[in-house]
Amino acid sequence: MIRQNLHMHTVFDDGKDTCRGMLEACLQQGITSAGISLHSPLPFENDWSAAETAPFLAEMRRQKEAFEGRLTVYTGIEMDVLSTAVVDDSPFDYVIGSVHHLPVRENPPGVDHMPEVTARLIAEDFGGDADAAAEMYFRELLRVAENPRMAVCGHFDLLTKFDEKYRFFDPESPRYRRAALYAMDALCDAGKIFEVNTGAISRGWRSSPYPSTELLRELRKRNGRVTVSSDAHSRDAVACAFPQAEALLLDCGFTELWVFDGCSFVPEGLNG
Repeated sequence: MIRQNLHMHTVFDDGKDTCRGMLEACLQQGITSAGISLHSPLPFENDWSAAETAPFLAEMRRQKEAFEGRLTVYTGIEMDVLSTAVVDDSPFDYVIGSVHHLPVRENPPGVDHMPEVTARLIAEDFGGDADAAAEMYFRELLRVAENPRMAVCGHFDLLTKFDEKYRFFDPESPRYRRAALYAMDALCDAGKIFEVNTGAISRGWRSSPYPSTELLRELRKRNGRVTVSSDAHSRDAVACAFPQAEALLLDCGFTELWVFDGCSFVPEGLNG
C-alpha cells in the first residue's frame, strides 16, 4: 500500500481545505508521511500570491508539531518553471517541478485550466497545430531537468488532462512522441523522479493517472524512478486511486517507489 503523498494543495493556494484538514484525512487513509505543496507565485497575474508563502510556512511548522508521533509532515513547493526567477525555494523540504503555462504571451494560458482554454490555446497560439503546442510543453519540461532543486517532475503529460473527453492531442503522432521521449530521456539522465499523479481522476477528467500507460512503459524501459501523489485539492481526494496507481505500476514492471525521508528520496519496494 502506498503510504506517502507529497503533492496536495490547501486554502493557501487553490485547494478547498485547511492544512490540518488535509493531514487529518491522510491519517484516516493510512498514509504515514504527507507533504503539502504550495503553488509557486508566478511573474504574471494568477490566482495565488507570494504573500501566502510566509503564512503557509508558519502554518506548516505548527502542523508538524501537532502531528508529531502520528504523521510525518513535510513542507513542499510545486514550482512552475516560469517561477524560478521570482521564488526562493530554500525554506521548503522538497521541490516538485511542473509546467502549467506555455510562454506564448505576456499572461500565458494554463494548459490544464479548462477544455475551452486548451482549445483556444491550440487554435489561437499554435494555428491549430496541437503537435506544436505539445512540442513547446515538453520543451518547457527540460527546465525541470536542468534545475538541481527540482527532485520530482510533476504530472509529466499534464497537457492531456482533458483528452479522454476532448481529443486535443494525439500521443501516437511522431512529433508528439518524439518530444515526449526527448523530455523523458533528459529527465531520466538528470535523475528526476516522475510523479504518478491521480489528480485528474478525482476531478472527473481522467480514468487513469499521469503519465499515460504507454509513457510509463517507456519510462520503465529507461529504469525511470517514480513516486505516487494524489495532487489532492480537497480532503476527500488525498489517496484517490492509489490502489489503481500501484496496480498500474506493477503491470508496467516497476518494483519500487521513491519516497522522501526528510533529506532525500530513497527507494522502497513496491509489493502490491
